[in-house]
Order: sequence, then C-alpha cells, then structure tokens
Amino acid sequence: MAYRNQIARNVVLVLFLGFLLFPLLVLVAVSVNPQVMAFPPRGFSLKWYAEIFKKEEFLSAAYSSFILALATSAVSVVLGVLAALGMRKLKGRISGVVLAMLQSPLFFPAVIVALATFQVITTLGVEVSFLALLMAHVVVTMPYPLRNVLAQLANFDSRLEEAAMSLGAKPITVFFRITLPLIRASVVPAFLLVFVLSWNNYTVSIFLAGTNWVTLPLQLRAYLQYEYEPFVAAMSTVLIIFSAFLLFVSERFFGVASRSQAK
Repeated sequence: MAYRNQIARNVVLVLFLGFLLFPLLVLVAVSVNPQVMAFPPRGFSLKWYAEIFKKEEFLSAAYSSFILALATSAVSVVLGVLAALGMRKLKGRISGVVLAMLQSPLFFPAVIVALATFQVITTLGVEVSFLALLMAHVVVTMPYPLRNVLAQLANFDSRLEEAAMSLGAKPITVFFRITLPLIRASVVPAFLLVFVLSWNNYTVSIFLAGTNWVTLPLQLRAYLQYEYEPFVAAMSTVLIIFSAFLLFVSERFFGVASRSQAK
C-alpha cells in the first residue's frame, strides 16, 4: 500500500510540474521559430534574440524596469526589515492587528491596490510619475521581506544585542554589526525576490506608469497590439531565464544558510 501511495504521489507531482512548465517550454520553442508564432516550430533560428539588441524601445524599457526594480527592492527591504524589528517590541492583540495591516497587500489583488493609488493621485491632482509608481510597487512587495525577516527573527537570540549594548555599543552599531549580519540570510533573498516581482509587474504599472517611464512588461504588451511574431516569445524567454537565475542564486547561496540557521 505504501508503495502504491508513493507512486501516486510521484505521478501527481509530475503532472503538476508538467502543468506549470509545459507552457514555458512551448514559449521557448516558439522563440526559435524562423518566421511565425507557431508550435511546433517550423525550423530553428536565433535571429529573434538578436533583434532584442536592435530595438531601442525595448532596451530603454528594460533599463526603466531595472531602475524601478532596484529602487523598489531597496525601499521595500529597508521598510520590511524595520517593520519586522519593530514588531518584536509589540505584544498581544495589537501585534496581530499591525501584522495583518502590514501584510494586507498579500490578500488584495494588486489591481485593487493600483487602482486605489491611481484614484488618490488623481484626486490630489498629482501627475503620474516614477515616484507614484515606486510607491505602489513598494506597497505590493513590502510584505515579502517582512515575512522573511520575521521568520528568521523567530529564532533570533536578542541576548547578543543586549550583550553588545552592555559593552557600550550604540543601537546603530548593534544593528549593523550584530543584527543585520545575523538576519542577512533572509534579507538578501527577500531583496532578490522583490526585484523579480517588481521587474515582472504589469498589473500595477499599467495604471501608474507615465509616458516617460515605460517598463518592459508594458512595452511587450504594447508591441503585441500591433505585432505578433516570435520576437515576443524570445523577449519573454529572456525574462524567464533572468528571473529564474536570480531565484536560483537566492536559493543556492542563501536558502541553505537560512535553513541551517533555523535548525
């Protein structure tokens, strides 16, 4: 019976992974199609990947997405770490209420957050700008570093900080010399995760990105309105590989360390 259950679990796992990965494999296959968006591909060519470097609007959009994702990661992680450290001082019901408020963007669709932010901006008469877009990205991503850091702080020995302060260290010194190095295994993966989420975000950006700040997902969507060729699949494949690489780095160099500290 146990053997049969193991086989059933493996079959379910394979089907589940296949359901997740098959569309991505189809996209990669389409990206090497010489002429049209079709599957299975009718040949093999890498010319659409070379086209990426010839389209200035996509290179500009990629730069805009990079700057936005980098800024979002920095602000979101700083706020998440500070919020997690502050949560340690809260006790009782108020702790649960504050935590629920900070994590609420996880339970609301991003489109609702984006629409609400857009309404506030237009009501105040403020023009859509990079700052508004950054704020919205931070709102929807900040819960991730908060959860990461809170999980590691659950096993954090605060006596280390107390010992440092008893020897005369200032709070800022304790944070950078004691606290931050000990929670680094949760901070760095959170930074990379937020970067990927912001880099690939379309839902929030569609409401708040101005004409002077077009992100890569928005540029891809605009391109699809007029062109339907394997270039889109090639560009999407590059985005998938880039995102997967960052997540692999996060897990490879920090996931193991995080699990080891948890033990």
